Amino acid sequence: MADSRWFELTARGGFVGSGVVHLLIGYLAILLGIGNAAAGSGSQGSQSGETDQSGALAQIAAVPGGIVLLWVVAVGTAALCLRLVIEAVVGGRTDSARAWLARAKNAAKAVVYGAIAYSAGSFALGAGKSSSGSTRSAAAKTLATPGGVFLLLLVAAIAVAVGIGLVVIGIRRSYRKQLVTPPRSVEPTLTVLAVAGYVAKGIAVTIVGVLVAVAAFRSDPDQATGLDGAFDALRSMPGGSVVLVVIGIGFLAFGAYSFLRAKYAKI
Repeated sequence: MADSRWFELTARGGFVGSGVVHLLIGYLAILLGIGNAAAGSGSQGSQSGETDQSGALAQIAAVPGGIVLLWVVAVGTAALCLRLVIEAVVGGRTDSARAWLARAKNAAKAVVYGAIAYSAGSFALGAGKSSSGSTRSAAAKTLATPGGVFLLLLVAAIAVAVGIGLVVIGIRRSYRKQLVTPPRSVEPTLTVLAVAGYVAKGIAVTIVGVLVAVAAFRSDPDQATGLDGAFDALRSMPGGSVVLVVIGIGFLAFGAYSFLRAKYAKI
């Protein structure tokens, strides 16, 4: 099944769906940053709505034909998730440490794309929920269990490690291992988009990990949020609106890179 043509095309569609979500997150982050700057200068900026994955999917659901697009995102990312699960289970042909690391990476990616697929399907069915609210609820349940603080700190450490890893992937351009060699006319554009996208996304995920750690140390689940909370934290900092706009542009770049990745990814 994994080697079939239709499955490959559907999985590539998952990168397109992910690209759409990242474009909207970048757009919302830029609006939040511009709105904050406008508010600081005496104008009234729009800062309503969530600037994370659930906010992006809600934006899709609100436009004409958005439900159809949500199903396209859900099916594509679900196929990509399944592909990654297959790679995690049977993709490694050796028992070397490198092979097991590759399996672990594929499993982690499967979780990410599976979450997007689930969220997109939920919004398509009209049952979408705030991801920040879900994060707070999960943090509260974790803190209420014995050893919950240490578990939450572990989650925070993993998030920070993933964020730093994304930045490193962008800077070292190691994402190229996942792609076939693109035409020379495309490579410069792809490089700029990928580097900017990975670095911006890595910074945002690192901030999320820091917020989860703060929630653990303070035993306050309200401090544990997703991208929405990370962007709000940036907005409240001096000069944060400028950083927020820059990160938003980075998310736009990652979204555009995802479209190119749909064509050139090794699947």
